[in-house]
Amino acid sequence: MLKAILNRSRITLIFVLLFVIIGVFTFLQLPQREIPETTINIGTISTVYPGATVENVERTVTNPIEDSLQSLDGIKELNSSSAAGFSTIIVEVEDGANKKEVFSDVRQAVSDASTGFPEEVFDTEINESTVKMPIVSYQLTSESRENLLELKPELDRWTDEVTELSGVEGVTVKGLPEEEIIIELQPDALKEAGLNVGSVISAINDEFYPTPLGKQEIENEVVQLTVEHFSSIEEMNDVFVGKTPGGETVLLGDIANVETKPKAAEDLITYEGKPAISFTAFVQSGEDIPTVDQRVSDKVEELAEGLPEEVELVPYYSQANLVTDIFDGLFLSLAISVVAVVITTSLGLTGSGALVVALAVPISVLMGLIPLPYAEVDLNQISVIGAIIALGILVDDSIVVNDNIQRRYKLGDKALQGAVTGVKEIWVSIVTSSFAIVFTFLPLVFLSGGNGAFIRALPTVLITTIIASTLVALIFVPVMRYLLYSKTSKKISDSPGFLGKPLDKLADFYADTVLTKFSKKPFITALIGLVFTTGIFGLVVLTPFEFFPSADREEVTVDVTLPIGTTLDQTSETLAEMEEMLKNDEGVHETSVFAGTGLPNLFNSSLSNAGPNTGQIVARVDRENQTAQGLIDEWTEKLRSEFPDAELFMETIQQGPPAGAPVTVTVSGPELEKLLQLRDTLQEEIRSLDTNLVVDNVGELAPTIQYVPDRNALEQNGITIKQISEQIRLATEGIPMKSFDNGVTKRDLSIVLAGDEGNVDLSALELPAAGGNPAGPPTLISLDELVTVENQEEIQQIPHKDGERAITIRAFPENEEGYEENVQEIVDNVKEGLDSDYSVTLGGENEAQQDFFSEITILFIIVIFLVYLLIALQFNSLSLPFLVLVAVYLAIAGAILGLFVTQTPISFLAVMGMVSLTGIVVRNSIVLIEFIEQGLKDGMKVKEAVVEAGRTRLRPILLTALTSIVALLPVAISGDALFTPLAVTIISGILFSAILTLLIVPMLYLVFDRFRRKKREKAAA
Repeated sequence: MLKAILNRSRITLIFVLLFVIIGVFTFLQLPQREIPETTINIGTISTVYPGATVENVERTVTNPIEDSLQSLDGIKELNSSSAAGFSTIIVEVEDGANKKEVFSDVRQAVSDASTGFPEEVFDTEINESTVKMPIVSYQLTSESRENLLELKPELDRWTDEVTELSGVEGVTVKGLPEEEIIIELQPDALKEAGLNVGSVISAINDEFYPTPLGKQEIENEVVQLTVEHFSSIEEMNDVFVGKTPGGETVLLGDIANVETKPKAAEDLITYEGKPAISFTAFVQSGEDIPTVDQRVSDKVEELAEGLPEEVELVPYYSQANLVTDIFDGLFLSLAISVVAVVITTSLGLTGSGALVVALAVPISVLMGLIPLPYAEVDLNQISVIGAIIALGILVDDSIVVNDNIQRRYKLGDKALQGAVTGVKEIWVSIVTSSFAIVFTFLPLVFLSGGNGAFIRALPTVLITTIIASTLVALIFVPVMRYLLYSKTSKKISDSPGFLGKPLDKLADFYADTVLTKFSKKPFITALIGLVFTTGIFGLVVLTPFEFFPSADREEVTVDVTLPIGTTLDQTSETLAEMEEMLKNDEGVHETSVFAGTGLPNLFNSSLSNAGPNTGQIVARVDRENQTAQGLIDEWTEKLRSEFPDAELFMETIQQGPPAGAPVTVTVSGPELEKLLQLRDTLQEEIRSLDTNLVVDNVGELAPTIQYVPDRNALEQNGITIKQISEQIRLATEGIPMKSFDNGVTKRDLSIVLAGDEGNVDLSALELPAAGGNPAGPPTLISLDELVTVENQEEIQQIPHKDGERAITIRAFPENEEGYEENVQEIVDNVKEGLDSDYSVTLGGENEAQQDFFSEITILFIIVIFLVYLLIALQFNSLSLPFLVLVAVYLAIAGAILGLFVTQTPISFLAVMGMVSLTGIVVRNSIVLIEFIEQGLKDGMKVKEAVVEAGRTRLRPILLTALTSIVALLPVAISGDALFTPLAVTIISGILFSAILTLLIVPMLYLVFDRFRRKKREKAAA
């Protein structure tokens, strides 16, 4: 087949050119983003029950929904939170399950459960959650917050126009209250009309939402039937709500004022101390970040021309700027790597050989890009690093093939025969070693969870590029060598390249001196090498560990939770005080405050249990004077000591998937009082350890006013608890009604009782007593005669895990060494004597990391097994593969040595590098043993075959190792916290393995051959 390809060399090159063009087109079309795009396997079920208590929400909404979901297939875990007036359930779908099908069943189950909900419960919303990735964010600032509140209509227009842009998922505006329609009932007018609230609500719903009439066939024509009804806000005043006892018509406008008002603010934002509004746009899945960023920026600049003079638009965040900065650095590293690889290979190759290998590098990379869109991989940090790693590997095939064709020409073969024979001698080893690399990286594609999604682009790029490089080495390289040899002089240099003669001398010294000398005592030599290598593994305990490092960014977020009951204004004032303290650090050049629900999904930071008492500060540091981690270390304790009532946590952006608390403890059981006691005990003991912060998902008890009814008075007057609660709700927050929606405007609608704000005056609230004279006015009873007021404290929310009440405690230690073991001891002590209905379990990010290492260990065993089978098939031997796999053992030892010497942390990507070494380093052993086996077939004695194989293979082994190292050197010295461990791991592993492989593997082969011969002699005897 190769001979046929060589005879059609020019046609083959046209096909190669075609693939290169497709590769270039693919590269230009691939979306660019900062980190790999990931999907999350969760969804949310949200239900509003206006005015309901925490326990009422749990009992009437959360429990029925959870019960209906328990029997569904495909659900991995249920977590819920029942709060006052609101139920949230998070559904986690099992890996491998069809999310669409699971949530179709979820919708049906929720629909069935909702038939038993109280009438006041709003329709449940089900959302198949996706990660909303912000693309740009702006701050609109002014000296006066009133100026900003006037921007509501303008920003509504901004939201509509930006959302309509291609590639935009949606827009979030923070700091600007939404508007709602308030129907403010006048108590005196309502009393005089003799009407009750229920009849008013029914009249409004009956007018604006009449029963649909459907269609009817009339005179052979199907017509739509409708009833004319009010549909505008202005018409609400004319709604007929009843008649007075005297028979006079009462319209809504006679007893109420209908107004559109801003809702109570959920966020108060300041930028550099000025009032601000945050405007953030989110990008759709699969879109190119720079393109959509530019689209949004152009539109916002156009819209900003209509802003008042007193309002300033400040660009606050742009993912495109981050992507551009990252890719500038990565592409520079890639360019340097390509040049370094080409220069390195040319040092040991002929001019024609260096040209061929130099062309093979970009061709392999571009061809490797072609399958990426079908594998749903885009251009991001991980995929580009994968391409850089591939550079050092992919050139190996071309060097090995070129070197062997060169050897055949040197032996006197003709142009065609030399190319065919050169490939024929080693193609099996090339394919085997390439498959070994593919088998190494393929299991990484199936890593589960966020870590797997984050790293998946790396093995995918490596696999596609290595497959492409193998095809290039076996087709393009022999075609080019054949054409160039046919056109040029037939004289072949004995020592090609600048390093040709030094490499030849080194090969002779290695073969005639090193191998010859050590082959006299191969067992002792191999044993000493393996013992030395094994000792290196002990350096693991002296090497720092960091699962994912902090990103080298300028943003530091300060998450703040103040005591329950703190108002939004008070929270904003406290955060402003903290902000002023941070400004005293000369390394801080910009600050912003987000009081309330916090940041709009920026900087990987979010608040749990957000509300009026929570908020976040963002401080940007000048990295010439301060680092993000330095600011955290310097100010965390200062702020905590200055604000002892605040739960405060400073963090910066972490590279990699979002991480949770290092240690979590979950307490489960039926009785809330017992769970709270266990929580308090655990928190007290955990705080006694070296702990920065301990928080939970319940929080402190919230201040509560409880209205205790006089049951006798209620019975005597025929008044129900529902009437009492309805009347009090009218005088406080109001009763939410069905949202007003006329097809153009959609706003929340509430009905309230006019009166003074603040404490409820029960004496001013009256209810009609049942019975009495039907013809006369009703007897009115004030609420202070029916209920008494008690001040209490109640739980804020009731969390569940898989349908059971569960409180989760999150702990953030000062020093993680031994911390988890200490917490485990506390947990074990609490468990003693605990009722079987209750459980206490330890988890957290540390456990997640342990799960990851367990999973990667299993995958590594699978990788070793696959590589073993592959080599066993090639050599038709069950014992020779062990000699090849020795290189893996050496490489991992070398990686640990490199990390220790440079004090580079063992991290997620460092472990990925160790797994990657499995596929990278076995090639040298495979080809070396292949040449020894060929020598034996040609009649050489075993020592002679070992020596000559070493002489022949030294040049390509050293060149391939050198090219792999120089390809990753730019990354290793770049200082990138995420990728430096990966580069150091692979460089040190390859270097150490290449040196010891050349010594230990030949010696082990001699030992192996000695046992093989003894076995044959014994069998013959």
